[in-house]
Amino acid sequence: MDIMQKLQERFLLLQKSDGIMDTELDEIQKVLNVELPMDFRNIATFFSGGYLGGISNFTFSMVDGDFNLITQTMEFRKTVKLLNRFIVLAEPPESIIVMDTENSPSIIWCDAVEVDKLGRNEFIAQPDEWESYLDYFTQLVEDEEDEM
Repeated sequence: MDIMQKLQERFLLLQKSDGIMDTELDEIQKVLNVELPMDFRNIATFFSGGYLGGISNFTFSMVDGDFNLITQTMEFRKTVKLLNRFIVLAEPPESIIVMDTENSPSIIWCDAVEVDKLGRNEFIAQPDEWESYLDYFTQLVEDEEDEM
């Protein structure tokens, strides 16, 4: 059994599967003009955002109103000139979690006031970082397991 399959089984012990279709992932790529990492695509087949590990992640589906990663990413691109390679995953109080679709570390959790420093790595407060979406999601599952 591979890492992704084990992680999926752990997740399914916590929550029911609510993944999205490849066509929706293709639409995210098209609208945001990015190439989604394969680990993100694989996890999206059983997790499409929502509350996990103490974090309210934006939904991946566009049918869930304005709190989806497409709408939120487009808003940040417009208001703070967020670079196109970033996707907004969540907005915890006074912070933001983004996925860099081109570089590693892939997931960056920084102070909201420093969002304009993404891509330049000139942060005053060192952000939390994960090498991949798989690493980030694994952390969320572990945190959720700890809460049980």
